[in-house]
Amino acid sequence: MNRPRALARLLALTWTYRRACLTVLGLQILVLGLGLGGIRLAGLAVDAARDGLESGAPPPFWPLGLPAPGAWPAGSLLIATGLAVLLLAAARGLLTYASAIVAGKLLHLRLVPELRTRVFNRLAHLSFRFFDENASGSIINRLTGDVQSVRAFVDGVVLPGAVMILSLAVYLMYMLRTQALLTAACLGSTPVVWFLIWRFSRWARPAYRAGRVLSDDMVSAMSEGIAGIQVTKVFGREAHELARFRRKNRAVLDQQLDVMGRVSRFGPAVGLLGKINLAVLLIFGGTLVARGDMTLGDLIVFVALLQQTGEQIGALSGIMNTLAQSLAAAGRVFEVLDTPFLIESPVTPARLPQIRGEIRFEQVDFGYDGNRPILHNLNFQIRPGRHVAIFGPTGSGKSTLLEMIPRFHDVIQGQVLVDGVDVRVFDLATLRKSIGLVFQENLLFRCSIAENIAFGHPEASLDQIEKAARMAGAHEFITEYPRGYDTMIEEGAANLSGGQRQRIAIARALLLEPPILLLDDPTAAVDAQTEHDVLDAIWTAMQGRTAIIVANRLSTLRRADEILVLQDGRLVQRGTHEQLIAEPGAYLQAASLQAPDVAISDQPLGGRA
Repeated sequence: MNRPRALARLLALTWTYRRACLTVLGLQILVLGLGLGGIRLAGLAVDAARDGLESGAPPPFWPLGLPAPGAWPAGSLLIATGLAVLLLAAARGLLTYASAIVAGKLLHLRLVPELRTRVFNRLAHLSFRFFDENASGSIINRLTGDVQSVRAFVDGVVLPGAVMILSLAVYLMYMLRTQALLTAACLGSTPVVWFLIWRFSRWARPAYRAGRVLSDDMVSAMSEGIAGIQVTKVFGREAHELARFRRKNRAVLDQQLDVMGRVSRFGPAVGLLGKINLAVLLIFGGTLVARGDMTLGDLIVFVALLQQTGEQIGALSGIMNTLAQSLAAAGRVFEVLDTPFLIESPVTPARLPQIRGEIRFEQVDFGYDGNRPILHNLNFQIRPGRHVAIFGPTGSGKSTLLEMIPRFHDVIQGQVLVDGVDVRVFDLATLRKSIGLVFQENLLFRCSIAENIAFGHPEASLDQIEKAARMAGAHEFITEYPRGYDTMIEEGAANLSGGQRQRIAIARALLLEPPILLLDDPTAAVDAQTEHDVLDAIWTAMQGRTAIIVANRLSTLRRADEILVLQDGRLVQRGTHEQLIAEPGAYLQAASLQAPDVAISDQPLGGRA
């Protein structure tokens, strides 16, 4: 995203919260006015004191054209002025506090949570392709650090920038009204300041963008190190992983040191110009006071305003630094928000009274990259209630075929139909709730067993949850826990065995009583006894449903009504186990390698031959 467009999007985001921003800005304007009043009163006090001490001294100039209280002695006037300054300071402190409260509520209770929610919601609805193309570290950083940098645009750029512009305008008007020639002399270095700002802004944004990429790499190294801690320990690679993380962390540190070094030089350079302006003021302004062209109080006010101006211009370096960070982060955040939904429900989806479970592939081609198809011209039909196994070597497209049915991906060519209707015309939620899917490795959340089973149907009753668990063969081991269905599952389901995890996943898929059940090699990573237990659960679960199971073990394949053999994304064989081992081909070759499994019972799933 280019700089002008990112800036426009950030301003549009700020406009969404315009009421709170304008409230903060209004309070800051009042604070500015009270501060200016305090400075003016201080100058008035100096002139009043001088008027009382020196005969012939120029009389003080009262603000707003008010007449001087001539009957007041100098001491009383100084006391009154001092009290007024204290009252203004107290009011300024209260308004500053109110401004901070409003800004805090806006930024930390509204903008950040709402923007994070928008980004997460978008991520939840994006297709798998986005997650394939972006590392987890980058995605995490967009939700955390990048959102915070976008937030900084409001409280680090827009609000202080508006206050700075308004302050400089008020100060300049006051200074010009008091002594125009002195003002011009003091601000002669301003073009140099703007040149430095222009140079800094051109360098800063690419630097911060590079920093975000390095930070992504560091977060990815950290998350991979945590996720792969078991492998790391098995191979004794703790020192290697630590060194890898240190390299990533050091790269971030070195880049940030370079950035902060340049930022640190930029601020003092601008500050030095402010000191030069102050020197000009003292020399030229002192001459004007000596000649009687301005009062000593006005000179003191001038000094204070010039210092304030210098501070505001010095703060500009921080604003530009924050702007560069925000623009770099905004591009990454808005990239997520702007990523199109490749898979969406149609405006007027097709509605079926009840899905029976017929599945048909008609001349289906698919590839993640259009130039490299994974599935080629697939044609087959599965009648309702039939149980079909998908067999093929790794990379042949088995899992991708399954993912086409719930429309995780759309075909490049051809059609995938359920009950004769193209899945692309179904409402996505309706289609996916009609399909139960069990993966090879299933994620269980850190909550109770009951909540995991009811994940797709949170309103389910305990009776419904238990029914699904019984069908999946999970009820018996669940009730052995002291807390039963309220047992909390630990991170990574570390307190469950592989077979238990799979049966809970099957129960989760069955809770909605889907007419179609898809199982992606659910027994690949379990031992023989666990495989037997899981297959029993699958056998029960498949009754009365159309079921497709990806499998490579003959103990599973031989029980299917029909086997589809894939090779390089093409359907090369189909038939029952007995038919396929009677003809030469990929299936017979695999069966010959699993000769010990041939003796396993040939009872088909669902009781079919």
